[in-house]
Amino acid sequence: MLSGLSRERALDNAPGMELRTVPLPSVMPHEIADPRRLDRIERRLSQDGVLRDPIIVGRVPDVEGYVLLDGTNRTEALGRLGAHLVMAQILDYADQHAVSLRSWCHAAYHSIDAIVERAGQIPGITIEVLPPLAAVDALHDSGTLAVLLDAHNRYLLLHDMASNRAEQLRDLVSFYENRMAREDCTPQSIEEQAKTLAAAGEPVTLVGFPRFTRAQVVGMAINRTPIPAGITRHTINTGRALRINLPLNVLHGADDVEANDILQHHLESLNPRVYREPTILFDS
Repeated sequence: MLSGLSRERALDNAPGMELRTVPLPSVMPHEIADPRRLDRIERRLSQDGVLRDPIIVGRVPDVEGYVLLDGTNRTEALGRLGAHLVMAQILDYADQHAVSLRSWCHAAYHSIDAIVERAGQIPGITIEVLPPLAAVDALHDSGTLAVLLDAHNRYLLLHDMASNRAEQLRDLVSFYENRMAREDCTPQSIEEQAKTLAAAGEPVTLVGFPRFTRAQVVGMAINRTPIPAGITRHTINTGRALRINLPLNVLHGADDVEANDILQHHLESLNPRVYREPTILFDS
């Protein structure tokens, strides 16, 4: 795919962590950029002149290039700014211990009736009323596109297997994406969380999605059929590299070997700290 891939040199100054620059075209996203955040990130990168954190990509057997796991907005913003390379933390996506895959829920600040009406306009979607406590089973069914819940109502959105699931998700999420927040939830907790969100008083619908598999993520990336941002959630079990602050001008060159040399020297000047406890970040 890209001749430069064979010339990239791994960086191993951090134990068990592979950091390098890779050609931007070799990175294959499985989700589309978030339009609410993309412009803001592009402005921040341009003003700061540095890429603070590497994107997260997965190396997959028999796949040339890298599957983008986290950092879609930064990758898109760098492309807009004319970068040819991107700083990446590379994981073995086949390693079950290296990275975990879950799904976010969406707290959509629209009435459930409005979202059901919109879903009914999307070709290939069937809508059913769910009885109490049925959401957990629905979220384990391969035919489920999403479930919609508020304090008193539950709906199941089934997708026609002949339809494009990614396109249906893009159509659904586009309806409410300007007024939504990501929610950490599980199939077991989703009904209780819907009631808790509704207690705040503002109309809100909790949208839950079945978990994707790694094979599905890879398929979306290599087939260029991305889903909306903020559905898949990759947790890096081996540690996530943050605050490297690589100057953007390093990424504008076309020579990945030279860029990796610069990155290596930059990393050697840093003193990484490893935090074992969970970290809560309040910035965006």
